[in-house]
Amino acid sequence: MSDDLLVHIGKTIRSVRKAKNISMEEVSFTANISYVYLSQIEHGQGNLTIKVLYKIASALGVKPNSLLPENQMTNDPREPEKVKILETIKQLTAQVKKL
Repeated sequence: MSDDLLVHIGKTIRSVRKAKNISMEEVSFTANISYVYLSQIEHGQGNLTIKVLYKIASALGVKPNSLLPENQMTNDPREPEKVKILETIKQLTAQVKKL
């Protein structure tokens, strides 16, 4: 994961946790991860798996996707290239189906 993404996820987790007045100890216990690991994640220093993201989201009572940036793909400077590639794939798929 990119550092920006890790920082965003960590800040979001911390913000949600504080808004719900839940301690780090409670989240780490409920998510079955160490307090130190949760602290690293919240500070954008801990690389987390999808499984851990789901555990933390569950401990916070939110959907996992709510912890992710909404428009991550639009921040990618290669976005126009990706769109062109996807369009080409769609066209080729349509042509293959005609065969």
